[in-house]
Order: sequence, then structure tokens, then C-alpha cells
Amino acid sequence: MTAREYIEQDLPFYHITPSDNRDSILVHGLRAKRCNGICVVRSDYQKIWKEIINGQLNYPAQHYLVIKLTPRKHNIRYEEVALDSTEEDDTGPLQNYIVKERIMIDESDIVENSFDRGIRPDFNEISEYV
Repeated sequence: MTAREYIEQDLPFYHITPSDNRDSILVHGLRAKRCNGICVVRSDYQKIWKEIINGQLNYPAQHYLVIKLTPRKHNIRYEEVALDSTEEDDTGPLQNYIVKERIMIDESDIVENSFDRGIRPDFNEISEYV
């Protein structure tokens, strides 16, 4: 599916961050910091989230916030969706950047307040979802 089709169908993106960032994000929004945009994944499969947390996020946190971003609500246009160049990761095909400086969110966008990083799944557990 192309980025345009994904956006036109108003399908969700998910952003994962340590739970400690919750209060700041609710006040200041999601902000692009170290990369070209806001990192997101196009999957609500929790084992994909655990793979990203355990394989790509370099935080000592045990619990994570998962934020749902929908194109209509958050004014995301297909021109603002860029591919993630992370080729070595199993979840790379599901990952994108939303090229915006800031996306404001509210409580209703938070789908997990304290998602436990748990144990990293093996590739067989996630391969059908990638």
C-alpha cells in the first residue's frame, strides 16, 4: 500500500516513547528531535512494538507510552510520510517518519500508558506481520 492510500484510508501510525515523556508530550506535543521527523510504525501488533522497543530504542525504561496518530485528526498528509532507512531491522518495512516539527496530541491519542517492554520476540513471532 502506498503512503497516499494509507493516508486516504485514515489508517493509524503509532509512536512509541518512554512513559516518563508523557506529561511533556501532552503539553508540548510530539517533536522531531534527532532525526528527520517523528518516528512511527504502521502496526498495532504488540510484538512489533516490543521488537522496536527492545531492538531499536536505547532507553533504560521498562514502560512505554504508545500514541496513535491518525491522518485526519493530526493533519498528516502523504507528502509528509517518509520511508525509514532502517534496512537491518526486522520491522523496517513497517516504519516511517512523519516529517513535521510537532504534532499535538491529547489523552485520547494514548493507547498504552505503561506498555511493558517484556522480552524481545523472535523473528518467527513477528514475520507474518512485516
